[in-house]
Amino acid sequence: MARSGDRNHTRTGPGHRRGHRRALAVAGAAAVVASLVAATAPSQAVVPGPTGRIVFESNRTGDPEIWVMNPDGSVPLNLTRAPKALDVYPAWSPDSSMITFSSDRHERGNLDVYKMDAFGANLVQLTDSPGEDRGTSWTSDGRKIVFHSARDRDEFHTFDVWIMDADGSNQQKLFVNGSAAYVCGDSVTGKIVFNSNRDGNFEIYTMNVDGTGLFQVTTTKAPRLNSGPKWSPDCSTISYNRTDAGGSLDVLRVNADGTNIVNLTNAPGVFDAFSAWSPAGDRIVFSSNRDVNFEIYTMDASDGGNVQRITFTDFGEADLRSDWGTYPPYYGPPFDRVHCADGVWAQFTVPTTFANQGKCVKYVEGRSR
Repeated sequence: MARSGDRNHTRTGPGHRRGHRRALAVAGAAAVVASLVAATAPSQAVVPGPTGRIVFESNRTGDPEIWVMNPDGSVPLNLTRAPKALDVYPAWSPDSSMITFSSDRHERGNLDVYKMDAFGANLVQLTDSPGEDRGTSWTSDGRKIVFHSARDRDEFHTFDVWIMDADGSNQQKLFVNGSAAYVCGDSVTGKIVFNSNRDGNFEIYTMNVDGTGLFQVTTTKAPRLNSGPKWSPDCSTISYNRTDAGGSLDVLRVNADGTNIVNLTNAPGVFDAFSAWSPAGDRIVFSSNRDVNFEIYTMDASDGGNVQRITFTDFGEADLRSDWGTYPPYYGPPFDRVHCADGVWAQFTVPTTFANQGKCVKYVEGRSR
């Protein structure tokens, strides 16, 4: 089942594909908006610990790639660098040493689940099914990965909740007609939160990791829909998306028992979605088009206050589906040639002597390993 291989280092210059990115401006944003409720947000994994790096999906190079950055948005690095593939739905492993994501690099137009290390190396394909596999989340012991798949009913683009071992083996279906599955806890006692329209409207549910103990968290009348649920690190609270009266999305939070619903963004006409919690549980990262592009922001988890924008892209580009892990913020010195690409060399604070990309590469190649 699993396939291993090296990452693709092929890369064009930052200005070479600018025209293509401009052409994607309207179409790309429209596709994102259309998918927010129907496809729902990805599953993501965070664990308690120090505030670390944020992994996210961005089309800033012309097609969706997996990027990482510091929690203030500094030192963004492209990890996948596969210009002919879609690389989307990233999620950290519990210890933030690995990243799972979905890609169609094996079969164009069909997403499968992959994993790589925190710097984009040691790529392994975990699934190989005839329908889309996406939206991964790890159990806290690192033994299992939850995802949702359309492999059995792809003609209707309907997703089910699946679970597999971290090496891609023992793939099992847990729930029919559910997606955006996100697990909190270990592979024995964990709980999965997900959304489903099993009762006619998209609502948030929880269940045990073996598929038992189904519980409905939200009860919302159509046309308002709920999607993209994410557990807080202590498994007590869930952030999620809900459509407002105008059809746009807000980010809300709710206790696991369905009480104390709080609208954190409450911005009519704005799409706020793809939330994930900081490792400490005090901040939430999310994507929003409140400044025209879909950019990444953080806010206080308690009331949605202290909003900070941390990405700044060109018109028509989009930064989406972030996950907040525990890997330490990175300011340098660089230790891989990849870290010197596309002007990133100028963002490292240690050392401070780089005059250009070539100087950075020379420094990396001259270091003792």
